[in-house]
Amino acid sequence: MKNKVRSFWINLPVKDVKRSKAFFKQLGFLETEHQPEDDEYAGFYLDEKKTVLMLFPEDRFAEFSGNPIADTNKGTEAFLNIDAPTRAYVDSFADLVKKAGGTVFAEPSEVEDWMYLMGFVDLDGHRWGMLFMEAR
Repeated sequence: MKNKVRSFWINLPVKDVKRSKAFFKQLGFLETEHQPEDDEYAGFYLDEKKTVLMLFPEDRFAEFSGNPIADTNKGTEAFLNIDAPTRAYVDSFADLVKKAGGTVFAEPSEVEDWMYLMGFVDLDGHRWGMLFMEAR
């Protein structure tokens, strides 16, 4: 059977939608067109293809996922990666993360002579990576 998936998006649980929304806005992500006035949830476009990140309160997320929320202090439930256009972008994004209240757990550095990466944790403990890959 041929894959006929029309789109893909990511749902994440957050403790405080309003606070997390401000964090992702500070990182420069664009909000989706439909945002509720009461901060019931938030949506952002992560890339040029408009992959959507949805942020939901933990209780609501647990309800529709049918599972308890993972404790991000004890383990990693996913590692989300962002493709960067340049090394300088990786460096400046690391600074943005810190200014927005996130934690950079892996400072920007070169790996294997062709990758330049950094890792950060958002306000709710979700782990992200940003990677620039040199053309080989």
